[in-house]
Amino acid sequence: MSSQILASVGVAALVAGATAFALPHFLPDDAAHAESAAGEAAALAARLQEQRQTLEEVQRRLQALESRAGAPERAPARVEASGPSDAQIEEAVARYFRARGGEPGAAGAGAGGAAAKPSTFDAKAAFQELLATTDIWNPKLGEIWKQAREAGKLDELVKLFEARAKENPGQAQAHTELGKAYLQKLFAGGMGPEAGLWGTRADKAFDRALEADPEHWEARFQKAVSLANWPDFLGRKPEAVRNLETLVTQQETRGDNRPEYLQTYLILGNLYSQQGKDDKAREIWQKGLRVFPNDAELRKKLGR
Repeated sequence: MSSQILASVGVAALVAGATAFALPHFLPDDAAHAESAAGEAAALAARLQEQRQTLEEVQRRLQALESRAGAPERAPARVEASGPSDAQIEEAVARYFRARGGEPGAAGAGAGGAAAKPSTFDAKAAFQELLATTDIWNPKLGEIWKQAREAGKLDELVKLFEARAKENPGQAQAHTELGKAYLQKLFAGGMGPEAGLWGTRADKAFDRALEADPEHWEARFQKAVSLANWPDFLGRKPEAVRNLETLVTQQETRGDNRPEYLQTYLILGNLYSQQGKDDKAREIWQKGLRVFPNDAELRKKLGR
């Protein structure tokens, strides 16, 4: 009976392990999607954690029973079946992708790959246009990525960013753009297992950008906001806060007050508030208001 319970929990954990979470990105044209995906991600993460805790509890009970009963001959077999190994989880994910006609981690996996339709969309031209648009809030950027998805050219576009980063290993901007491209794959894939793969790849790309240039504003900002949306049980929000605090220091040192700096104050204050640190939230919003005295959102948060 105990082995049946253990096998059942093992299967449940394997299924949960094969299901990744989404990492919504903070961009104006993706706000509604990000809010919805964040809630779904948190729910999936909670279920995964619950399955793991259940498995651990069953293991503890079995070990206690075996100790009292004198460890039966088949005890080693139970230990082997106690839960999914990394290889088993990887194989489960691989089976999922094979069923969808792709492979995990490949640029062709997930949405934007097999469902391609005949189109006049030029991925190389779109790639050049994305690179030429330096305003990260420009709605044209979101429209280009949307067209790439609809034309089934998202994978081709992502590969161009991968090639550029490979050709420029020491260029922070090349890795930052690659990280943003991976986030677009995440958005397109929804809540499938590939979401965690693309989210992790994006985070690593931002890390490589910061290794090349620790003061690269956009790389640190993109990384911080992405981490702020990871499921709470993974404990990445403190890292998001530290990166935003670093940005505030860098911004105040530079003193050039670029419009995008406003978001650092707003988001950092929001994270402080979520952690119950209302005094720190008000302090950072007040700092922001001194730099951006006419911003309506900061004034609203401070009750002015």
